[in-house]
Formats: sequence, structure tokens, C-alpha cells
Amino acid sequence: MEKYKKAIYHYLYRLNHGMMPSRINPDKQESFDPVNPAQRNRENQPEQKNRPGLHILLFLITLFTTTWAGAHQGETLPELLASGLPYSLTLLAILLTHEFGHYFAARSFGVQATLPFFIPFPSLIGTMGAVIKTKSPIPHRKALFYIGAMGPLPGFILSLAAVTYGITVSEIAVLPPPGGDYPVLVFGDSLLFSLIVKIVHGPIPAGHDIFLSPYAWAGWIGFLITGLNLMPLGQLDGAHILYSLIGRKQVLAGWAALAGLIILSFIWYGWIVWVVLTLAFLMVAHPYVPKKYELTMPEKALGWFCMLILIMTFIPVPVEMM
Repeated sequence: MEKYKKAIYHYLYRLNHGMMPSRINPDKQESFDPVNPAQRNRENQPEQKNRPGLHILLFLITLFTTTWAGAHQGETLPELLASGLPYSLTLLAILLTHEFGHYFAARSFGVQATLPFFIPFPSLIGTMGAVIKTKSPIPHRKALFYIGAMGPLPGFILSLAAVTYGITVSEIAVLPPPGGDYPVLVFGDSLLFSLIVKIVHGPIPAGHDIFLSPYAWAGWIGFLITGLNLMPLGQLDGAHILYSLIGRKQVLAGWAALAGLIILSFIWYGWIVWVVLTLAFLMVAHPYVPKKYELTMPEKALGWFCMLILIMTFIPVPVEMM
């Protein structure tokens, strides 16, 4: 029994401290200033070169799966695939902008990082997104701030452009009557998406809905990805940004976010996956990163603006079936 108690204690410690090394005293973290880890990596380790072959292959497969997901008309295969390109190219542009924002920010602070790994997934949207992996420690919180913010921020701007244009060319149409032969998927709206629809089309009459153009659909997914990444949980962009702003107090926001996901999972079961991912991989608290430099006022304002983007793009119920 004692062995199980120790295992549970160790897991809860990791969950609440972002897998922080035990040699660091949590009460003295703010003043702890180790040797610059990125500089040490540059001196003691050879530069790890990217091998683009796998990245290009995954990108091309994802281009196909997203094009197939967006295909909606055409009598021949080339015509069918051509109809899916507006959606796939818009979505991939958003993902590329997001991930290369992380990549160039990391490289500018001497942090080794991989090129983006795209994740093809034959489904309604054709992909599970893209990721990069850092291969050396983040030296300080100013670097952490830019690495965290320079993904969702430019990705959000491109998503906003896609949504704004896409909504203007989308149509309002009558919903199919209930009890039809096929189920109808209804996608939820974030606060910002609903606001744009209302500005462009006005109030939507009862029994009607907006049928999204490929550009608006890609932008909707861009908003969804932005909102998910900005949640203040351990390894996500939102936790990077919030930790750079308020330090170890980020853990309070992390626990609040986890509690919110648990509550929302009673409304939309898909959030159960995110609860499991948080407990198993993402963790609640952000790992320790030394402070070293103060963020400037414009940087702090930009960081809190990213938190506002989270509120404006988060979708409590992403999809439901009629």
C-alpha cells in the first residue's frame, strides 16, 4: 500500500509542478538563474540538422487528405479535387503560419526545433493539425513568451482574414427538416465567429443557418485550433504565455481550465479526450523556466491580448448532430 501511495504522490507532484526537477526549490524559483541552457547546448552539442524529407512527405499527404475532405463538387476526379483546394490551401496556410511562427521564434533565441510535422487524418477536416518539437531547453521566460505567442497570434490573424472573407461569400439557407434520412452536423460558434456572422449577415431567421464557404470553414477550424492551443494547460501555448506573465501562479489557471473541461464534458463528450490528454501528457502546471528578464509593457499587453483571443475563439460545443 505504501508503494501505491508514493506512486500517487509522485504523479500528483508532476501534475502540479509541470515535471519540475526536484533539485529546484519551488520557493526560490524566481531568483534561480542557471547557466543559459541554450548557450550550453550550442557549446556542448552539435547542431541537429533538420531532414526535410519526412516533413515534406507528411505535408503532401495532409494536402491530399484535406483536399479530399474539402471536395464537394465535380464529375471527374481532377474536378472533385480542384473543388477541395480552396479549403485545403487556406487551412494549410493557417497551420503553416502557426507552426513556423513557433519555429522562427525558437531559432531566434537559440532553441533547437524541428520543422513542422503535419498530421494527416482522413476525416471531416482531413488533419489533426501540425506540431514542432523543441530539442533544447528554453533559456528564460522572455524566450518562452515569444515561442508561445508567435504561433497562435499570426495563426489567429490569418484565421480572422479567412473567416471575414469566407463569411461574406457564405449563404444563409433553410435547415433540413428534422427526422430526415441523414443526420445533420451543426457546428458551434465562438464569440468572435458569431459576431462576424451577425455583422455581415445580420440576425439569422429561425429554421435557417449559415452554410460555410470553404474559406470560412477553414477559418472556423483555425479559430478552433487557436482556442485549444491557448488553453493555459502545462505544455500548450496558452500556458507558455501565461507562465511568462505570472510565473508559477499559472498553475491556478491550469487547474481552473481542467475543472472547466471536466464540467463541459457533461455537455459535449469530446472534452473527455482533452481531460485524459491533460492528465496523461499535457499536465496542469508549466515546467519551470527561469525569469532572468522582465517582459516590457507592450509584451505584457500582447500576452494578455492572447488570453483575450482564447475567450473570443473558444467553442464550448464544437459540433453536435441534429
